[in-house]
Amino acid sequence: MSYEKTENLITTYRERSLHSLLKKDVCPDDSKHELKIGRYVADACDGEEIFEIQTGNLKPLAKKLQYYIENTDHQISIVRPIAQNKKIFWVDESGEIKKAPRTSSRHESICHGISDLYYIKEFIGNGRISFCFVLMEIDEIRLLDGYGKNKKVRATSVDKIAGDIYSRICIKNEEDIANVVLPLLPDSPFSREEMSSAFRLKGIKLWSIQKLLLELGLITSSKEGRRLIFEKVER
Repeated sequence: MSYEKTENLITTYRERSLHSLLKKDVCPDDSKHELKIGRYVADACDGEEIFEIQTGNLKPLAKKLQYYIENTDHQISIVRPIAQNKKIFWVDESGEIKKAPRTSSRHESICHGISDLYYIKEFIGNGRISFCFVLMEIDEIRLLDGYGKNKKVRATSVDKIAGDIYSRICIKNEEDIANVVLPLLPDSPFSREEMSSAFRLKGIKLWSIQKLLLELGLITSSKEGRRLIFEKVER
């Protein structure tokens, strides 16, 4: 497998394959893609609903969403892919794949997506906004331009290729979040470590979902010595 050699491989993949496929998935009519709506360009708009495809962190969408809410009457759907399975292809500057693809040990879940909602939590429960998480297979192409012996440290991700779609989960309000994440948690009081194990999250992702659930009132926290202990709020 190889990719056509270009002077600038990153420019070649500026319109990411994953982004393009999801855009067509939610709005098959190409003439309704990349439409200017006021000061912004929407990924797609079918006349009644605006679709924004976000393959990374949701935080950069905040100003755009606020503008749509204040200046349009459209429904707004945020589509966020979740890499439930991923293969990584390493290529050099010629576009040639240097090694057989490696299956990533990281398997994302719906909890990875919900943790991102913390950064735009003010839009949760807005009747015009929904968040569609697409659990799927993703192949990622990375350029060997990083640091270290193998040039893989902080290497550039130049493309993400969509594979099979396994399922879609739509989140509109805190009740939807509760229905997805609370069944994963123990019924008895639990520690942060137990939350990490239940959600399969660590670091900033775990912190974000913990803060989100606390601020939405879906869990409570208390101190037990120097440790935080959490409990689900009965609904």
